[in-house]
Amino acid sequence: MAKRSSTVSLKNYCFLFTLTFSLLLHSISSRTLSTHSTTLLDVSASLHRTKQVLSEQTEQQEAQIAESPSSPFSLTLHPRASLAKPHHKDYQTLTLSRLARDSARVDSLNSRLHFSLAGLKRSDLMPVEAVIQPNDLSSPVTSGMSQGSGEYFARIGVGQPAKPFYMVPDTGSDVTWLQCKPCSDCYQQSDPVFDPIASSTYSPLSCTSQQCSSLEVSACRSESCLYQVSYGDGSYTVGEFVTETVSFGQSGSVPKVAIGCGHDNEGLFVGSAGLIGMGRGALSLPTQIKASSFSYCFVNRDSSSASTLEFNSVRPGDSVTAPLLRFGSADREAL
Repeated sequence: MAKRSSTVSLKNYCFLFTLTFSLLLHSISSRTLSTHSTTLLDVSASLHRTKQVLSEQTEQQEAQIAESPSSPFSLTLHPRASLAKPHHKDYQTLTLSRLARDSARVDSLNSRLHFSLAGLKRSDLMPVEAVIQPNDLSSPVTSGMSQGSGEYFARIGVGQPAKPFYMVPDTGSDVTWLQCKPCSDCYQQSDPVFDPIASSTYSPLSCTSQQCSSLEVSACRSESCLYQVSYGDGSYTVGEFVTETVSFGQSGSVPKVAIGCGHDNEGLFVGSAGLIGMGRGALSLPTQIKASSFSYCFVNRDSSSASTLEFNSVRPGDSVTAPLLRFGSADREAL
């Protein structure tokens, strides 16, 4: 009887051992399979979803442009070589000259970034007293960009009747200005200097105007607003702050745009009549003409052809967009 009982217990033990071993093998097998399991990536579906997202963003941007109260405007862009033919003995010296200008622009951008990180404003560069004469606003400063202005110039009309001028678009500043007669100190430019007397829409701004209050540095003379803009490389412009009619070729014009009429101008602007402020501030050209976007196309440096700078235009499908971000007190384009 004891032998039989022992046999039954042995059988039960063998059964339990077999069951436990089977479960253990199953567990190990499951972990092994899960470790080596793979998932198929549907690249086509992922690309399709990405395209849908980009399409929705494009539609939203175009809808914003369509709802903008401003009409599309367009300016022609001209490479530097079309204004003044370079005098270089060979292509190597031409390339070296371009690289030198590029290097100088990088130094200028680094200076702006340094001032921004240090918490300095343009008003810290050249302090202005409360009541002052235009000649007192200047000082003999040598630009760090003596190589000249940018590589591309926009053709824009100023005044009524409109006079065309080559000006440099600048996303790093807000105030649009050009050299004006009479000049106390003007640099050489490609076009004749703007004469306010010849324009029927030239109007000085008062010291109490909103536009004058929006300037970082301003002064008052005979109840007229005076402006000063200083740049990180030491360049500056000083003169009267006025409103004028600005024309965009055949695409239209905008009256009463606040611009600077510079009588004392020093620095990086050689060749151009002035600068187009393309920043995000209240005084920038895009803000004043109520443009929600602007786009541009640059031709090759060796080309004499013109391209375009457009405001509020419908975005082509193959174009690349970049928001204009404000970093401290410095405006800059950033992807």
